[in-house]
Amino acid sequence: MPQSGTNENIEFDLYNIGDTKEYVQFAIEIERTLHKMQKEISNCLEPKKVALHIMRVATEFYNADWCGILDIDTEVGVFTPIWWYDTEFGEMGQTKFNEFEYSEKYKRWIYCLENHEPVIIPDIEEIKEEYPEEYVLYQRLDAKSVIAVPFWKGPTGFLVLRNAKRYRAHASFLRMLNYAVISSLNEHYLLETRKLTIISPRIANDLDVYINLFGEIKITTNKGVLTEHELKSPKIARLLVYLLLKRKTASSPREIATAIWPEEDVELSVKNIKGLVYRFRQAFELLSDYRLIESTASGYQINPKLNVFTDCQLFETKWAVAMKSTDTKEKVEVLKKAIDLYQGPLFTSARYEHWIMSASVAFEYRYLGAVSELLKMLDQIHDYVSVQHYAAKALHIAPHSIDAYYWMILALCKLDHPEMARGELRMAQRNLLAEECIELSERLKASGFCACYGITPT
Repeated sequence: MPQSGTNENIEFDLYNIGDTKEYVQFAIEIERTLHKMQKEISNCLEPKKVALHIMRVATEFYNADWCGILDIDTEVGVFTPIWWYDTEFGEMGQTKFNEFEYSEKYKRWIYCLENHEPVIIPDIEEIKEEYPEEYVLYQRLDAKSVIAVPFWKGPTGFLVLRNAKRYRAHASFLRMLNYAVISSLNEHYLLETRKLTIISPRIANDLDVYINLFGEIKITTNKGVLTEHELKSPKIARLLVYLLLKRKTASSPREIATAIWPEEDVELSVKNIKGLVYRFRQAFELLSDYRLIESTASGYQINPKLNVFTDCQLFETKWAVAMKSTDTKEKVEVLKKAIDLYQGPLFTSARYEHWIMSASVAFEYRYLGAVSELLKMLDQIHDYVSVQHYAAKALHIAPHSIDAYYWMILALCKLDHPEMARGELRMAQRNLLAEECIELSERLKASGFCACYGITPT
């Protein structure tokens, strides 16, 4: 893609205007084009539409066939188009870019980005021998010539123009348009961030990140909330959860790929992890000025500079406090808080996958143990409304729990709802195994509720 990346290459001179007549025409046309463009976008309130309109103007001015924003993450080593205009396929039309391109092959572009230099390739045939990998990329993208100007405040990358047929030596107008396009992109990100804004009482400052792992994944910062659904990628969610569970050490791409996707081609999975990290960073940028997933020499890890805490950690902490408490009232309240944190199995959408199954089962057993402990204590203080509430929640999460059925039926009997109790018993007989039904029956008989309300489990 670039014209210059080292001092030995042809360098671009901003003050070398070339043909005077052409430059005068270029300057006059800039004035006319800007005046017309300002009128056309003055009433447009949607940043993305403004940016796409400006890209269309760029293609018309330079008589090019494609203009777009290439976003580059130099740490991860990938780049991808964000928004683009194609003269044949229109706004965000079909593209020959891969979902992620890997920047290690195109070091001259990184050099130009880091040194804030434009990229100008009047004819790709000129770089065919010296930079064959670049040449192959340009051929795939149907690029015969390239002009690109960098941006580096906020997002980093280039505004790229493909196959300009005039003013190829003059990138100054594209540079002017670049500022307007990136301003629109930053405004778009700001509006998207505001949509996500929900203040959490657990968040005190911009370094705090609270992550729900029970049930659906949900990430909360002082700027808002990002849900598993909004990540739009099951693989990204799996990568994040894996790193959270292994957060004390960095994990290599190969280790991650082997653990989560052992049935897939390992080499391909290792390569794709870069793209997953990149896409997650793009999503998380709406919520924080910091990166949640950090690249290290050993692999990827959760950023240790952030105060990242999860509902799993809070659950374990509250369980430990409850077990040490000798005050009944305090113990009941702490157990309630622990149980309320459990909104479903650990990472529900992946709970049966081998890499997380043991942790998921362990937390479910711990949750049912906490419920059982709480229900015993609520029984002691005769709070059967709460017994019914927590038993119902337990049955929703673990519909095969003998203990939850027992406490539900007991509570309904105590609250004088025998018909509802019998209904729960019938439900238990449908959901439980034969030996489990016998165990439930014995517990109910021992409590004296079978004879009292005509409950006769078989």
